[in-house]
Amino acid sequence: MKNLLALALIALPLFSGDGKADDRPVRMALDSLPLSFGVPYRTSVIPSIYVTAALFDGLTRIDPDGTLKPWLATGWESSDGVTWRFTLRDDVKFSNGAPLTAEAFAVAANYLSTDEAIREGLRREITPLKGGRVIDDHTVEITLAEPDATFPRSASALYVAEPGAWQTMGRDQFGQTPVGTGPFQLVRWEANKAVLKAFEGSWRKPKINDLEIVAVPDRASRLQALIAGQVDIAVGLAAGDMDIVEANGGKGLRFASPQVAGWYFMLIRDGKPVDTPMQDVRVRRAMAMAIDRKLIVDALMYGEARLATQPSTAAAYGHNPDLKPLPYDPEAAKKLLTEAGYPNGFEMTFMATSGAVGVDTEVAQKAADDLSRIGIKVTILTEPVPQFLQHLSRATFPTDAFTGAWPAEPSMDAIRTMRLHSCLRREPFYCDQRIMPAIERAMTTMDEAEGLRLRHEVMKFYHDEVSGIYFFDGTVFVGAADYIDGMSMAHNIIAFDQIRSAR
Repeated sequence: MKNLLALALIALPLFSGDGKADDRPVRMALDSLPLSFGVPYRTSVIPSIYVTAALFDGLTRIDPDGTLKPWLATGWESSDGVTWRFTLRDDVKFSNGAPLTAEAFAVAANYLSTDEAIREGLRREITPLKGGRVIDDHTVEITLAEPDATFPRSASALYVAEPGAWQTMGRDQFGQTPVGTGPFQLVRWEANKAVLKAFEGSWRKPKINDLEIVAVPDRASRLQALIAGQVDIAVGLAAGDMDIVEANGGKGLRFASPQVAGWYFMLIRDGKPVDTPMQDVRVRRAMAMAIDRKLIVDALMYGEARLATQPSTAAAYGHNPDLKPLPYDPEAAKKLLTEAGYPNGFEMTFMATSGAVGVDTEVAQKAADDLSRIGIKVTILTEPVPQFLQHLSRATFPTDAFTGAWPAEPSMDAIRTMRLHSCLRREPFYCDQRIMPAIERAMTTMDEAEGLRLRHEVMKFYHDEVSGIYFFDGTVFVGAADYIDGMSMAHNIIAFDQIRSAR
């Protein structure tokens, strides 16, 4: 019996299309808009990527099954993993009419190699860049700071700005009036809204004329807005919301997430170790074994998720298939706590997002209830997404742990998560020097077999050390009106050019 009460409380919506297109914009609700508006280099992860994917394109694209494919680049080559040459399409132009040439990617690579770009999250999400140079109009050479045999996968996140506009306006002004090659171009930013129109000259011409992306921080409010017909697409719903959407005539859509959902431990703050019981691996393991994660998947995710074993999804290159989830065993967890010197448990604080996406808060509450049964009292605090993301970027959470995800995107490479969740992070909250040699070798070796072996080694270390509590490989739940077709995403990249409306 799923959500019968909720179904009874929601009035039937006007989910009906007559098959004829109209001029009204398609409205999409997200939990938040990008912190840096239309700057393509701020980050390659959600929520920013939901918006920037409408405006920009990268050199490559990764299909839902993890296959690397050409995008703005038609081919690439490297003899040493450091210097890469990409051949570009010759039929692409920017929304201001300028043609796409190698200069655009050279300017992007050179910017990302400067100290000025240290604020850009993309610098930590892909292989460090040393610079770029133009070979000819449609050939760009990008030099890395270190070898990376899989760089073309990371290049999917190298979204490109029109170089003339970028250099003339500067970063912040460009973010207000971005110019890209994507299917849409920005009309204006409003409070909690991005108003876009079709870029008719895009190489990926869209199938709708107008698009509005609105920020609705609360998940329940996004659902209600969809049911009421105030928005046409709602991204970041919960598994249980799919019944409600479908019962009201809409479409419940499910997409594999490139992220592992779980809890992070705040073991370092301001560059110094935090005095917390979670410094002891026995405590971390006890916490993981005390939480009935399968019940969370079955009850809160309606079985539409896969128990996680490590900080990478099963679809990521380098995922270790030999690892098993830690068992649910409260009695063994109590023994571990006693061995660690906490026979009566302890008190801790936890930070969650307030109603942002999925069932973050519900998962936290269920986990806290399970932990209370072995004597660990968890006080849950919540913050809106923008404030939560600021704490995340600076590693300044005032709590002992916080909700989060281990992202494999943009490269869908298991080792990619280590750029954010190891000593490599500029301001780490977890750092164990014992595994760093393996991480660094995995990132730089040109030997494919050795690289895969090292990735498996790193995943096993994080599994054994319980660097965090890995709950499940995520699923992105999206609701759409019945007249919306073509709504799809791969690794959080929405195919905006495929969205159709028959309203």
